[in-house]
Amino acid sequence: MAEVRFENVTKYYGRNLAIDDLSFTGKEGEFFSILGPTGAGKSTILKMIAGIEPVTSGKIFFNDILVNNLPPHERNVSMAFETYNLYSHFSVYENIAFPLRAPKWKLNLSREEERKRVVEVASFLGIEELLDRRPQALSGGQKQRVSLARALIRKPQVYLLDEPIAHLDAKLKFLTQTLLKEFAVKYGITMIYVTHNFREALALSDRMMVLRKGKFDQIGTPEEIYYTPKVDFVGRLVGEPPMNMIDGELIKEDGKILFKAGEYFKITIKNELAKSAEKVARLEDNKLNVRLGIRCEDIKPGMQKLSENSFQLPVYAVVHEAESSVISFELENTFLHVRVGEDADFRRLKISDLLWLNFKQDRIFFYENTMKISKS
Repeated sequence: MAEVRFENVTKYYGRNLAIDDLSFTGKEGEFFSILGPTGAGKSTILKMIAGIEPVTSGKIFFNDILVNNLPPHERNVSMAFETYNLYSHFSVYENIAFPLRAPKWKLNLSREEERKRVVEVASFLGIEELLDRRPQALSGGQKQRVSLARALIRKPQVYLLDEPIAHLDAKLKFLTQTLLKEFAVKYGITMIYVTHNFREALALSDRMMVLRKGKFDQIGTPEEIYYTPKVDFVGRLVGEPPMNMIDGELIKEDGKILFKAGEYFKITIKNELAKSAEKVARLEDNKLNVRLGIRCEDIKPGMQKLSENSFQLPVYAVVHEAESSVISFELENTFLHVRVGEDADFRRLKISDLLWLNFKQDRIFFYENTMKISKS
């Protein structure tokens, strides 16, 4: 297995900038996910690692070996795409076994050794009974697992997986996630995994990178990404509902620092928190504008006043889910979402009912107010 390291890598397609001076490391034996929206540059990174796309500038290393000029067949990587790319004239068995037979790897396996490997990975992914079929006879989810099996059959330096379970139904997706994590742990492999699904990244990763427009906003463990997002984009990308973002201003009243958004929303900010808010606040029209971020589960609702810092808002909407409910409130420029557990009082809430809310001060974050947040 190899460590994969990017040093100041830039990639242009013509005049279009896809990857912008990117540096990061996927450690040896690590499950490293790249999370981002469509067009962020996720697949381009994998293609550059595999040698399918050349870098415009910068360096890519496997361990301490520069691989920029190595062709794909000399990089010893295994890659699975969102598209299946199966050979229609081969059986499932032959599709999975194909990498083992490639002369460039010089594996020279006996028929019995080859079959043992194919059956092992097919059984692992629950497709052993499909080995004699042709791809035309498979469902989309089955084709996806065959494509994944073909990528996992060999033991390369690095596994590159590009949305490999995107077309699976919910039940199969959960099962395959579990199997992928088990596979990674069992064999201590280096895996770089691309996805736009934050749940997959949080569930699978040892560490993850949040990518936007060819640059990363944050690299860290799933816990760091979810609980301490460094920028508002990360908070809004990771989570359902996304992290609440409230645009407002810092004001002083009676020697205290408060965050105010509109006419009816005003909370006192602790001194330590106020300092972090002032660092990112922007002075405009004699106002210190700033953006407050807080997760929906870090707002405590109540029928009675909870503390001196509690405030009341009328309920805008309530959505009941299997094990929790999401209560929404309308603010001047956005909506505020609060998640609550199974509680009979909250199950009986009606539109326009007044509810007391209390923010957990140690779970509040402040960000520079640079872009407009719309109601969502």
